[in-house]
Amino acid sequence: MKHKQLINTLLVIIGFMLLVPPAIAQQAGTTQAAQAQSVTPAMRSEANEFYQRKDWPNAVKAYEAISRMEPANANALNRLGASLHSMGKYDRAIEAYKRAVEINPQSTTMYNLACSYVRLKDKEQAFAWLDKSIKAGYNQPDSMSKDEDLLSLRDDPRFRQMLASAGVNAKPCAANPLSRQFDFWVGDWQVENPKGQSAGTSSVQLILGDCVVFENWSGNGGSNGKSFNFFNSNIGKWQQTWVDDRGGMQEFFGEYKNGQMLYLGESPGPNGGKTMQRMTFFNLSKDRVRQLWEQSTDGKAWTVAFDGTYVRKK
Repeated sequence: MKHKQLINTLLVIIGFMLLVPPAIAQQAGTTQAAQAQSVTPAMRSEANEFYQRKDWPNAVKAYEAISRMEPANANALNRLGASLHSMGKYDRAIEAYKRAVEINPQSTTMYNLACSYVRLKDKEQAFAWLDKSIKAGYNQPDSMSKDEDLLSLRDDPRFRQMLASAGVNAKPCAANPLSRQFDFWVGDWQVENPKGQSAGTSSVQLILGDCVVFENWSGNGGSNGKSFNFFNSNIGKWQQTWVDDRGGMQEFFGEYKNGQMLYLGESPGPNGGKTMQRMTFFNLSKDRVRQLWEQSTDGKAWTVAFDGTYVRKK
């Protein structure tokens, strides 16, 4: 009986050994097939070269091959769509773009979809995708206004509205009323003290897409400083950061109310205490702004640190 059990065990082991090599071979074959279907760096380089040379037929072939091997490659599908569009194959371009949008809903892909629909004379679909593009953040109004693909849409009121919305995406601060509250200080100024004597000059500019009111101060005593003023949407307040060429730095936070920009801040005071800072900009007229900077150690008695009237240069 023991001899028979031993024989049976040996037969099982031999059978298992006979089965293993084909399984391993099959797995190796599958791995090799997968490797054979992988996109190589050479394929990507060649496709990019065709695209850059505007060799659209070969670019289409190259990106079709890449898209088959990498169906989730949105960039390849975008370039396939662009190449097909350039060849006038708008139906196929739309198909490629839509697949790209499903993978990665980029605003530029939606915009390109609108362009292809215009070429097919489907204005409603074109406007629908243009609207989706802008809602997704498309922010190139200049390119949009000059794009020959969109020529037939330009006289439609919807196009002008969407153009304006793309402009808001490009410069959101310019369209934000809160960010425009300090514009009364923008300009080139001669600054006078309370006696009407010259205290210095200041050039105040809008920078960074009109998000920042940027001051350039030159005092008659030789001091120079700059301040960056912006509406900080994270805290719902205006913020100023002031730096000068003497190593000074001060931060203020405040709000615009009743024709005044009121800033408050703190700085190290004597004996380890703090000095309260209060700075008010009075919008006197379109050509005059008063800046009053006051300091206090107790919040009750305030002393004037600076009092100057900005007179707009003619």
